[in-house]
Amino acid sequence: MLANAMTEEYEHIELFGKPVLFTTARVEQATVPKGWYRYEIRGSDYDPGEFCTIEQRVIVNHAGTILSPEEISLCDDGDRRYIQDQADFLDEYMTLAEFCTCHNLPVPENPQKYLIRPASPEEAGLFYAQTPEQDEALGAIGHVRIDFGHGGKEFWHTWHSRGAEELNSPEFKAELGEVVGQLRESVLQDLSAMRSYCYDHGGAIDGGICTQNYGYAVETERYRYLLRCNPIEGDYQAYLACFDKQAQKQLIGRVTFANGEQIEYTDPVEYLKAVKEELPYRDTSGFRFETLTSDSEVRKAVDDMVYDLYGEANPRKLEDYEEQPEQETAMGGMQL
Repeated sequence: MLANAMTEEYEHIELFGKPVLFTTARVEQATVPKGWYRYEIRGSDYDPGEFCTIEQRVIVNHAGTILSPEEISLCDDGDRRYIQDQADFLDEYMTLAEFCTCHNLPVPENPQKYLIRPASPEEAGLFYAQTPEQDEALGAIGHVRIDFGHGGKEFWHTWHSRGAEELNSPEFKAELGEVVGQLRESVLQDLSAMRSYCYDHGGAIDGGICTQNYGYAVETERYRYLLRCNPIEGDYQAYLACFDKQAQKQLIGRVTFANGEQIEYTDPVEYLKAVKEELPYRDTSGFRFETLTSDSEVRKAVDDMVYDLYGEANPRKLEDYEEQPEQETAMGGMQL
């Protein structure tokens, strides 16, 4: 996994008599702020931790990364500089911002306005096509279909609407342009860059028909962007689905099965129906449920079914659920 230059914790060292930051991780270039310089350290063949040279890019014997507020001259052989005994560790750990404070430097702006995170396994289903009902519940606006074209170096894209036209507002379009612009600097730069990004950042999700797909999410105050990557030639390489969080319907409950399938419900009738039908087969199907609503009638109805499964009557009355809505129900709130 590549480290983020703005959030990584480094060792404070002096290199060639100048203070710099060092980490054993590889730092993603796209996260390095403007005015700062990233270099990599090559270790020896006998001891990878022993510094030999500083270079722009090290593939074999990578010993770490240097972040410097000043450009370092690579005067030996034109593309490297021998370190020898010119690296002194100061026994201090700090972030880039703390380094700036320590040396009276201005803290640089984060070059990445939007945080990109790998998808979790539970989110995998959201990266693929949804039913119109699911799209409506999730506040879907539409998706961008992306193809890197001939040789994997082009950038063809098509917009497909999946929601109410009023959701496709000027505000959304402006932010979408910014998000895509940032993605174009890393994972959507070209096909080769996408392959490298997926390899370095993880995010593998189930559901690809023939190949391994990868998912990445960007969350802003109002919108949610889900990027599915398919880093192979001969097919569309990416789908960027866009959702308006303000248009999402409130989730009533969530059910999962042993095979990884997950279904979220915004309709209380449909959720209760699913619990009633699947609960008797939980031992063989791996059925589990989680009641997310604070609606007292729904929570009690779920508990009624669980108690009934064991031949008992629910001892709690409706007013018990109304009096303590902040507490999980005895059974309805459990992941059974």
